[in-house]
Amino acid sequence: MKIGIFVGKFQPAHKGHKFAIEKAAQSCDKLFLIVCDCTPVHKALCEKTSFPYADLKTKTDFFKNEFAGNDKIKILSLDENNIPTMPFGWKEWTDAIKELVGEKIDIIFGSEKSYEDFYHQYMPESKYVLQDQDRKNVHISSTMIRENPKKYFDFIMDSAKPFYKQKLNLK
Repeated sequence: MKIGIFVGKFQPAHKGHKFAIEKAAQSCDKLFLIVCDCTPVHKALCEKTSFPYADLKTKTDFFKNEFAGNDKIKILSLDENNIPTMPFGWKEWTDAIKELVGEKIDIIFGSEKSYEDFYHQYMPESKYVLQDQDRKNVHISSTMIRENPKKYFDFIMDSAKPFYKQKLNLK
């Protein structure tokens, strides 16, 4: 059985994430979607652009709703508040991921080339697969949404839209 993981902070969760997660799920028998949050770091990221912060439970619920009925995708949460911030906490972070999943991880899916060396160092038994790092399939990023939420609101993942619509006071 091939086990994969897809990890992110999802601030906010968007249709590009959904596309990449669905694509990753096609390449393995079980995909663990791991929603992460380091409250002070992620809050500060949102505050830079006055974008609403979604906490770990809220983000996890978005994905549970979005992928309800998909037995292949298992949604997990990782509270990173007691792990040293990156790039210093890679060992502790990967140890926490391994413990959370509790199974041998064959594939790590991601879109950040800069993470590749860290994954090779701390999870050498797993293959790191880069997905659409240039965002050619769904041309959006969380940064783009945070910087211009009205322009890119339609790219927010459907299950997250009501939360952000209310927080952004959109009609």
